Amino acid sequence: MLKSLFALLFSAVVLVTGTSSAFSQDWQPTDSDTSFAHWPNKIVDDLPHLFVEENIMPFTAGVFITSGDWVIGGDSTKPAVALQQLNVQPLWDFGNFYGEGWVEGFGALGSWVGGSLLHDTRAQEFGRDAGEALLLSTITVTGLKYIGLRERPDGSNNQSFPSGHTITAFSFAPVVTKYWGWGAGIAAYSLATVTACARVEGYHHYVSDVVAGATLGFLIGQMTVYKPKDLSLGLGPGTAELKLAFN
Repeated sequence: MLKSLFALLFSAVVLVTGTSSAFSQDWQPTDSDTSFAHWPNKIVDDLPHLFVEENIMPFTAGVFITSGDWVIGGDSTKPAVALQQLNVQPLWDFGNFYGEGWVEGFGALGSWVGGSLLHDTRAQEFGRDAGEALLLSTITVTGLKYIGLRERPDGSNNQSFPSGHTITAFSFAPVVTKYWGWGAGIAAYSLATVTACARVEGYHHYVSDVVAGATLGFLIGQMTVYKPKDLSLGLGPGTAELKLAFN
């Protein structure tokens, strides 16, 4: 119990610290059209960003770890036993709750609507992008579950691969980081990791299921907030200027 409370308290401190630094900076809108009518167009425009160079390494690592655990670890439940021995059940319960999807969904919708009412562009853009990441994650994981047909460790059904809770939590984290700063991002990634561990601890998934979910969620979240680098080169008599901007 004390371990769980300490972990949550530490996350709260990091969250407040990092979010404060984000609020101290003026927000520069990346796509100020936050209307619902524009949302489908943004989703279509974002899809090619899934295949940018920055995503190659996390994708490769995710595939390697997932396939390695599936082949070597197989249907082993030893990680679940090890996690149970940590004796932090309240933390695992919170992780299961956090990854249910509707938690992040209400946060995204509330931020989008609340930002519109308060004329807060950052809140509006966050809600829109978080909603996009959650929607695409839901579509992706639903399709893969009916293709994979892997039986859960507890034998409840054949929808173990990949983990829906984990993909949801990890798709949310990059969006949180983008809009609310590194502290909020650390807290979001920490909660996503707790969710992944909780799914294994409760015999809902194998390790390879949650690694696949984490990889897909991260890639979808990164895709949603990705902005291409602006590169310009200016030449003149005796002068040259190179500008590289990270949006």
